[in-house]
Amino acid sequence: MAGYGVLILMIVASVCVFVQGRYSHVSCQVVENKWCTVQRLRITARTDVRSLVFPDDRYEKIRIGQFYDFVNTDSTIVVFSGELFYRMRRVRYLQMNGVRMVGLDMPDTVIELDVADNWLSRVYIDPEKSYALRKLIMRNNLLTSITSFNYLNMLEELDISENMLHTVNFDVFSFMPYIRLINLARNRIFSTSAGNGVISLGFLEQANLAENKLTKLDVGVWLFPSLTTLNLTGNPIRRLSLSSQQSFPRLKNVLL
Repeated sequence: MAGYGVLILMIVASVCVFVQGRYSHVSCQVVENKWCTVQRLRITARTDVRSLVFPDDRYEKIRIGQFYDFVNTDSTIVVFSGELFYRMRRVRYLQMNGVRMVGLDMPDTVIELDVADNWLSRVYIDPEKSYALRKLIMRNNLLTSITSFNYLNMLEELDISENMLHTVNFDVFSFMPYIRLINLARNRIFSTSAGNGVISLGFLEQANLAENKLTKLDVGVWLFPSLTTLNLTGNPIRRLSLSSQQSFPRLKNVLL
């Protein structure tokens, strides 16, 4: 019965791109739980996005991509540019999964961003902007560096599992004072460093480094008083010392 209701809503909400004068209005193909899943989009690096109008006056939550079995909303956004985000600038929750994205200009007013299952290798973060982002999911992409992520100062949850990271400097996380969850699993990380000083993350509860290539972990400069779970399964770890009660007073689960 719920599926029938969604189908009816889909029929009501579904409108193809229509043009009024010079503007192309992008409409919702499906509306469910306040999420607007937009119609099929094709945006390449050469697409002029200035004429696009998104339905963000009514919806703070927008999905782009294939999310349902009963309707085709498969989309392509090769580059998510700042100009494209300007067309949907009232959006606060944005999901763009499996849209073949290779480049992303980080949106500054989005609270939660999910760009999993793309081909992302380029992410531009403007050091002159203040970012509201609290939750960032970039699972299953092609990232090789997260150095510029230090400008995402409000992050609480970060998932960059299943990428192509080889080294990670934990100093980048010291610029995220509210970070609670870091997922670096299933990359190719063989070394981690900590810059020149102590890395203090007062709110970090879970750190996942599973299925990488780590043979050691230098935790001597880590100060994680809220950390409860450290996942290191699937690493060829040869040396690990977590004896400091001062650095990890709440650590209960170390998975090796």
